[in-house]
Amino acid sequence: MTQSDYTMVFQEDMIELAKLTHAALAQDSPEDPYHYLNQILNLSWGYLTRKQRDEIEVYLRDKEYLQPVVILANDGTPLNK
Repeated sequence: MTQSDYTMVFQEDMIELAKLTHAALAQDSPEDPYHYLNQILNLSWGYLTRKQRDEIEVYLRDKEYLQPVVILANDGTPLNK
């Protein structure tokens, strides 16, 4: 079994994260969803260690959030398998 690391989060911050998430999804919110997403990012970023922040920088730099590109031949078979 792998050992997980835990981060203590203030209860007020956890509630605020949940509220901001609901506000971002609500149709009648006064702000654009990106406004709430930025607030969620800013609040959660403060809990990250330097190592975790570096991992996120690599994730963004390498665009790991994108699906792998599969180039198809004319017959539909993948070329870059």
